[in-house]
Amino acid sequence: MKTNAEAYDHFGWLDSNNDGSIERAEFDFVRNSTASGHGLTVVRLVGSGDLTASNVVRRVKKSYPSIPSPLIYRGVMYLMKEGGIVTSLDPASGEVLKQGRTPDALEEYYASPVAADGKIFLVSASGKVTVLKADAQWEILKMNDLDEEVWATPAIAGSNLYIRTRNTLYSFGTKP
Repeated sequence: MKTNAEAYDHFGWLDSNNDGSIERAEFDFVRNSTASGHGLTVVRLVGSGDLTASNVVRRVKKSYPSIPSPLIYRGVMYLMKEGGIVTSLDPASGEVLKQGRTPDALEEYYASPVAADGKIFLVSASGKVTVLKADAQWEILKMNDLDEEVWATPAIAGSNLYIRTRNTLYSFGTKP
């Protein structure tokens, strides 16, 4: 049986007023905010307080990724979700520009996409790295298999791409 401290460690994020207990209103807020499913919400970043009614510009209720974060690069939004589904959107209008699959990596994705040098890097849970040409009408340039689980989003520093697998930290870059 879990102790109260262990339960709070797991569920403490529900305690929005940080009073050490989870009240009905806090629980209901979280439950209601996820009841409508996943999607994209565009909001104006002005004002304070509850601006749900006045600052929500648009909601797109479609099955978008629930774990990987969207990426906006060179004026295009990229979304990656399970099944190897890549979507590019116009971030201003929400219009889908292209949707397709990464045929050699049709699986789960936990890492968010990253971009550099005109390329989008997507890493699947099993360690398949797909490189896209960054464009509204993206295309697959290459796929490589690291043959090891990847749960973390890659990092870019300088001219290197870092990917952490279960047991290895890889650094990819150009030769000097």
